[in-house]
Amino acid sequence: MYSFAQRADAEVLDEPLYASYLTLTGLPRPYRDFVLAEQSTDGNAVVKDQLLAPRSRPVLYAKHMGKHKLGITGELFKRAQHMILVREPYGVLQSFSAVLEPTQQELGYTALLEIVSEMRVQGRAPIVINSDELIRQPEGVLRALCAALGLAWDPAMLSWAAGPKPYDGCWASWWYRNTHKSVGFDMEVRDARKPLPPSLKPLLAECYPLYDTLSRLALRPCMQGQGPEGPVPRPLPAAGGGDAEQSGTQPQADATTPSAGAPELEAPAPAGLQKTGTHVYVQDPRNEDVLIGIRDGVTERFELVWRPHARVSVLDSGYMLGDGVWEGIRLHNGVLLLAEEHLERLAEGAKALDMELGLGAPGAGLAEQLGALQQMLYDTVDANGMTSGVHIRLMVTRGLKPTPYQNPNTTIGKPTIVIVPEYKEASPVPRERGIRLFTVHVRRGAPDVQDPGWNSHSKLNCIAACIQANKAGVDEALMLDPQGFVATCNSTNFFIVRKGEVWAPSPRHQLRGITRARVLTLCQQHGIPCRETDFYLTQVYSAEEAFVTGTFAGVIPVVEVDGRVIGGGRRGPVAERLQQLYADFVEQYCAAGRRQL
Repeated sequence: MYSFAQRADAEVLDEPLYASYLTLTGLPRPYRDFVLAEQSTDGNAVVKDQLLAPRSRPVLYAKHMGKHKLGITGELFKRAQHMILVREPYGVLQSFSAVLEPTQQELGYTALLEIVSEMRVQGRAPIVINSDELIRQPEGVLRALCAALGLAWDPAMLSWAAGPKPYDGCWASWWYRNTHKSVGFDMEVRDARKPLPPSLKPLLAECYPLYDTLSRLALRPCMQGQGPEGPVPRPLPAAGGGDAEQSGTQPQADATTPSAGAPELEAPAPAGLQKTGTHVYVQDPRNEDVLIGIRDGVTERFELVWRPHARVSVLDSGYMLGDGVWEGIRLHNGVLLLAEEHLERLAEGAKALDMELGLGAPGAGLAEQLGALQQMLYDTVDANGMTSGVHIRLMVTRGLKPTPYQNPNTTIGKPTIVIVPEYKEASPVPRERGIRLFTVHVRRGAPDVQDPGWNSHSKLNCIAACIQANKAGVDEALMLDPQGFVATCNSTNFFIVRKGEVWAPSPRHQLRGITRARVLTLCQQHGIPCRETDFYLTQVYSAEEAFVTGTFAGVIPVVEVDGRVIGGGRRGPVAERLQQLYADFVEQYCAAGRRQL
């Protein structure tokens, strides 16, 4: 409200429906008599005579609580543009309980969700702003909001004078203490976070799912020259509390221009394709609502959890120590591509870590456990209705710890298993145009340091290489082995072609790639000369072709290494042929249907 009040084209009203709400509910307030004396108790008359009537300025910003919609007819929702400012529940409960006894009705999350639902039926979904994001990036959020409302950006919205305002409601001395200290969007004016009393914990648990639902609809911040960009990820909890009823904790605010009408606001389109790299994909909004499979190692329950609520403990071994293994698996035509090879590699890594999967009946053998794991994968994708264009990240960590400590003997229960399925259709651009590599100083380690042949959660070796490649402005890092021979890329396996023969680096210092092995088999089956051998970087520079392979990437040509153009700087005939052979193999493999392990 203070922000909009700084605009020369706007006037503001502070909760003009408050008296109507208090009259209808009979709820007590320490300032109840003041509100009833100052405001009309007929909410629909307020809508007609104040909110929708012509004003002296083109923009009217009216701040409300969502619960104040009680008894209000639908005209307000049809003619005004609406935005919802939502704040995480912990801070709301902390600040609200300092003045009033909090309830679900008083906090207003359910009322806000009702507003969203009602307006979606009208085809006019309200704009949602996350207050924590607003505090972190005020200009970006306000620019996005102005663009969504069809208003010109005004930098005056970023600051105001401290102290009470003439448009404050008569309840200001109860609720606006911290806000009156502010001169802009500053988290430091909020009260420091304190433990909530146990009596409020059940209400907090009720509020978080409602908050998550609203927060995931929030606008992305945008900078100068950009428009609104759609939902933001779930923000981190705020550092402190605030004045709940004033600070935009739950209000639905109406910016009304009666003469201009209220254009329908549509969700912005996804950002779409990126241009380069082995893991770029077409962004898909369906991923916001996927179900994620989680096997809790303590309770041993496997549950499908809506993505915004999917959680593992901060005391999980994978989070604290990188103690775990993982696999990336494709789903095509309802079939997990090469599932047996992927799950066997995961089991090999788990065995190396002395980590039992803990699946199946007591005493179950490896085949039974991998069969149970494959069934969990299929249960997850089937529950999501997924068939093709899906990439799955399967993660198995050692499990829960009682305290941060590395010794595996302190683990509680069995391993944690997480299955994250996503609609991820690979971008066609890298397959056709190729990628650029840079040889980094970070080397692949020896097997007696950390075996590079399996996927461990501890990926710092590859991440360090990736960082250097990013700094060099290329798509991936090319890594050498301890002896200086070419080894691999940071997330894919590397090949070159010399005199028509495919060369693959020795497998000693790289991930035992499943797609890599399949490509070598295809070469043998289709008369393409190939071999695994040690070779130098200088032999890469003079190669006729180069390409990389991976589960998600498939076969991707390399057109440049360290600034040297490879071949003709475009996809070569061998890489193109292998792309087609691999695509044919995928279709044939999946046409055979699901396989039992």
